[in-house]
Amino acid sequence: ATNDLSKCSKDDVEFESQTRWKVEDINGEIKQLTGLCSCQCRLRKIQINHITCGMLVWNF
Repeated sequence: ATNDLSKCSKDDVEFESQTRWKVEDINGEIKQLTGLCSCQCRLRKIQINHITCGMLVWNF
């Protein structure tokens, strides 16, 4: 990370912004479709099971 804007071209900034936006879209879609946000489990093992099951359902 740098504050020196002379090292970044407009095209580089646009590319990074578009890439980050795609990642956010995918994360939002996964959370919404798999119910990851609705998990109220406190134990790590149960959270992992919930996430794994949600991802498996999303894949099929």
